[in-house]
Amino acid sequence: MKKFIVICALIGLGSSKVLNFIEPLLCKSSDPEYEKCVQNGFKNATSYLLKGIPELSVPPMDPFLIPMMVVNRTHNNAVRINAISRNIRIEGARNIIVERLKADPKKNIGEIRLTLPWAYIEMEYDVTGQLLTIPLQSKGYFKGNFSDIKFRVKTSFETYEKDADEYFRIRKISSKIVVSDGWIKLTAKNPDLQFAADIISNFFNENPQRVLEAVNPIFVETFNELFKVVADQILANMKASEWLPA
Repeated sequence: MKKFIVICALIGLGSSKVLNFIEPLLCKSSDPEYEKCVQNGFKNATSYLLKGIPELSVPPMDPFLIPMMVVNRTHNNAVRINAISRNIRIEGARNIIVERLKADPKKNIGEIRLTLPWAYIEMEYDVTGQLLTIPLQSKGYFKGNFSDIKFRVKTSFETYEKDADEYFRIRKISSKIVVSDGWIKLTAKNPDLQFAADIISNFFNENPQRVLEAVNPIFVETFNELFKVVADQILANMKASEWLPA
């Protein structure tokens, strides 16, 4: 697997102290209805997540901004992507629907199923590679609308020691993501090369499902990497005993 690099602008670590407005959202491991507590806590935390929580390095979820992302992956001979994206802006999380949320405080595992009715993405891109029958070589600006996006994310956590205290981090993550439909527009930086950008856009728009299925493994791998980077940054702000009180 080729190397994946992602750089996310997240605010620095806060002190290891539970914030007053966060404490009521946390669930005790001894709670006999722990899973129900987690579901309610997640629901009540939505407004904070959308705005971001700088003290815990939680970036705003809508819009979600990524200054730069580098993807260098080969799925097979027909799908090969080497891309640098900058100033990525993703909108739509405000409409997210939580379909299911499961958690086990003893095994430190969790699962969440979400539906995102729509997402709008814009970015600056520089891409080379192969997308089925279309060679990729374009540099410019991307915008796209995507609909009915379903996420199923399973995670397990482990503890590690830092400054004589225990903290959580992601041990393993597995995801299943299905994007039902989409439309994109590429605008080349060099107007003389717009023809190549239009070929890529038209190829996708004529049969988005085919392309989405072809690039799905790369999308899932990229999502998992990004999720882990962001989650570990957040978890490092409080001790394990503060995230999961007895």
